[in-house]
Amino acid sequence: MTERFDGEGARAYDSRIPLLVPGYELLHQLCASRLMAALGRQARMLLVGVGTGSELLLLGRICPRWTFVAQDISADMLAQARMRAEQAGMGERVRWHLGPLPVADMPCDGALCLLVLHFLPLSQKAALLGEIARQLVPGAPLLLADLMAPTDPLERKAMGLQAALSGLPPPACEQMVRRLGEDFVTLDEGQTRHLLQGAGFTAAHRFFQALGFHGWLAQRR
Repeated sequence: MTERFDGEGARAYDSRIPLLVPGYELLHQLCASRLMAALGRQARMLLVGVGTGSELLLLGRICPRWTFVAQDISADMLAQARMRAEQAGMGERVRWHLGPLPVADMPCDGALCLLVLHFLPLSQKAALLGEIARQLVPGAPLLLADLMAPTDPLERKAMGLQAALSGLPPPACEQMVRRLGEDFVTLDEGQTRHLLQGAGFTAAHRFFQALGFHGWLAQRR
């Protein structure tokens, strides 16, 4: 899975992903708002699959007393996030973790896992959610966002058209629609709730939806 996020894939990620995920910036803003409302002025946040650090930079800027555990399995993506955090003057507030969870002795007050779970087989989804739960204190919020199983036969076609309207070239849009059906392991709403409850979280509710991408909020029991 890491191949698409290494080398040029990591370098091009920030310019590509807003074209592929409708409401990408809004999703990050909504996540930040929900977390700030729940956690207040001081917290330690777990960022699972932090990528190039978009959520890290946003939360670090608006929550100056928060600290972070930033995890990713791609060395190139994590290096990008680290460089950006250091340029923003917040590198000392971040503990960097390359490789899978868990991170020992670092209980966290909340977690974000954005656009990660849909790449994993079902058994690995359950394992990752369980690992996230073990990193969190009771009552901690978890915000997820992923590509979900399509809810109607035109949804994937609409996603390709939306990407074209955002500026993605037509051949890339066609490739995107094809890969939506080939490269992702998607869940429906019932499966998502079941996995979260089995991993130790309360029943989730949806806080975001843009075509096939849905955001979910749950709490560590």
